[in-house]
Amino acid sequence: MKISENSAEELPVPAEQGARRWLVPLQPVAPWWHTAFLVAIIAGVSALSSMHARALGAHHLSHYAFTLAWEWLLAVFAWWGIRLRHVPLQQLIGEWRPGFKAWLADFGAALIFWLMATLALAALSSLLYVLHLRRLDKAVLDLAPKNAAEFALWIALCITAGIVEEFVFRGYLLQQFASIRARLWVGVLASSLLFGAAHGYEGIGAMIAIAAYGAMFCAFAMQQRSLRAGMMAHAWHDFITGAALALAKHLHAF
Repeated sequence: MKISENSAEELPVPAEQGARRWLVPLQPVAPWWHTAFLVAIIAGVSALSSMHARALGAHHLSHYAFTLAWEWLLAVFAWWGIRLRHVPLQQLIGEWRPGFKAWLADFGAALIFWLMATLALAALSSLLYVLHLRRLDKAVLDLAPKNAAEFALWIALCITAGIVEEFVFRGYLLQQFASIRARLWVGVLASSLLFGAAHGYEGIGAMIAIAAYGAMFCAFAMQQRSLRAGMMAHAWHDFITGAALALAKHLHAF
């Protein structure tokens, strides 16, 4: 019995192997000098925001507008990096399944992921509070929107953060570092630590929790073989967090 030379190509690729193949490129997705600049920019902005955290909540609209501009500039800079290596945008984003049913399926997956991740994050945050590594900083509480105009801009900011941060951290940085000897764990570790470090204004405890949250988003991206559902979960997590803080302030819970 003759075995066709093309038979191996006809075999379906297992989902886990397909996810790994997507997230672990054979070559870096951008020049390493570009990645060094990107990491330095993220670290620098995080350090500045942590030093001026209390001033951030003084003028919400201007702060939200500045953050919106910063997020999109970060996305453009990351996109420029992959353009330098002629890497298509879809390589970072993954599968973009068309049709209403596909969007609905991603929405459902994002909701389930968010609920499970929120429970895990709550448990980790409780442990950090017990260890006195995390506290609710007044500077973070002051960032919550207060009126209709601020809520409108806050929604735009949350959507932007969901799209941009998933693209930069779970797209660019995850794949860039995973390309080091094809080690997926290196990409997950590096991108998650950088994701936590990018939130310096929230304090060391929150940075630890956010890094863990970033790792959960990496696992979710692997499972979905796409960033789209993660973008949804990220956006509404930020929105619900801001809305909950705003409600807590209104009720004088803190």
